[in-house]
This record gives sequence, structure tokens and C-alpha cells, in this order.
Amino acid sequence: MNKEKLLELITNPIESDYFPSKFLDECKAFKDLDYNEPVTLKNEIFNQFRQTVNNKWHSWLEAYIQLNTAGKFPFLWPFSQSMIGFDFKYELDDFKSEDEFFSLGSDPSGDWFVMTTQNESTIHLCDHHVYDLYDMWINPNHLLAWAARLVIADENKLTQNEILAYWDNRDDKVERGTIERITCELN
Repeated sequence: MNKEKLLELITNPIESDYFPSKFLDECKAFKDLDYNEPVTLKNEIFNQFRQTVNNKWHSWLEAYIQLNTAGKFPFLWPFSQSMIGFDFKYELDDFKSEDEFFSLGSDPSGDWFVMTTQNESTIHLCDHHVYDLYDMWINPNHLLAWAARLVIADENKLTQNEILAYWDNRDDKVERGTIERITCELN
């Protein structure tokens, strides 16, 4: 894929139907498309997210879980599928939060990507030592787009300046917070 097409892909808006089809199409732009090993999850995970996560994201989570358990979820280095559905309140005696969280995975440092009904299904990182929330993605689609597009930009050695300049000149584009998060991670 040429540089112009890569910049267009990285700066495209993220629609409500982004995952799974558009996400999987974008992942085809990886130089080395590899898949995660299949993940084995407890049967209770479906009941857990149905009680924890906003109803509008249930089919999204079912597709996400299905891809991960089948070993068809692309490898994304900023986002690992370990800890999917981790039950914070049950597993951690010292977890005192009022919120119920559903974990989608973890980052390279081991902090958890979590979503909750308390904040309209935005995604946060949860520090795995003190359980404080930090960073934010608008919704699960933005989390996956961030991770996939960061990998694409990194693999193709696109710079922060190139991406932001292309983004500045577009009318129909991804939200500022998402593009800034993608570009701030580039070397």
C-alpha cells in the first residue's frame, strides 16, 4: 500500500460499524499479519458483560470474543487479549471501586483496558497496581482503531508530522483525540 493510502486509512473516521469488518480490512495493511493464539474463556463471561456493559455493545463483545476464542484476532502489540473479562471485584479483595468493569485486554505494561456502563462505554486504562483509571478512548471501536492504526503507522515508519499534516487537510476524518493518541506513540 502506498503512503497516501496508508495516511488515508490512518486518518479515516471511525464509524459505529467499524468492528469487526472494517477493523479486519484495515489489519490487512499490516506488513506481517499474524493472529493471536486462541483464548479460552469461562462460560460466565457472557453473563458478566451483559450485566456490566451497555446493551448497545453486546453484539460487539460477542464478535470480539468469538474472534479471540477462534484464534482469528490480529496480533496488535499495543493491545493484548490477556485478561479478557477479568472480574475485578471477585478476584481482587482490595478492589473497592463502585463501578463494575469489563476488561477487554491489557497493554504492554499489564494495565487493563476496561469499559463500564458508568460512563457510556468509554474505555480507560486501569492501573494494575492502584486501580486508578487513566487515558480514555471514546468507545471500543476507537480502542481497536487506535491499536491497529498505530501498528500500521509504526510498521511503515510514518511520522507524527506526516500523519498530522494529512489529517489537518481532511474534512472527513478521525477525531482529534484518537489521531493524537496514535501519533504520540510513534518514535
